Amino acid sequence: MSPGQGGGGAGLAGLLRERVTVSRGDATRDAQGGVSGNLVALGIVWAGCVPDGERRWRIAMRPFDVRVGDRIGRAGMVLRVVRVLADPRMPDRITLFAEEVS
Repeated sequence: MSPGQGGGGAGLAGLLRERVTVSRGDATRDAQGGVSGNLVALGIVWAGCVPDGERRWRIAMRPFDVRVGDRIGRAGMVLRVVRVLADPRMPDRITLFAEEVS
């Protein structure tokens, strides 16, 4: 998933080989005023995931509303997004950097 790899949408499509679930914490307040802490699935998207160090991952996907702190569910593991990179030179994709949670 280097910047020069896959110059357009067709090239990106070849990188997106697995389905992942993007989830975000639910900010709903309970009866005591605390936050529920439940995750709400925002969508299931195609992504390309590659290891980027021990317990760290780099994830490419088409533009989607992903924020730092969101969770990515993939292959029986949960990843926490620590950085979102949207490069204006490659508007057909975003790159996420994530760490394993479980």
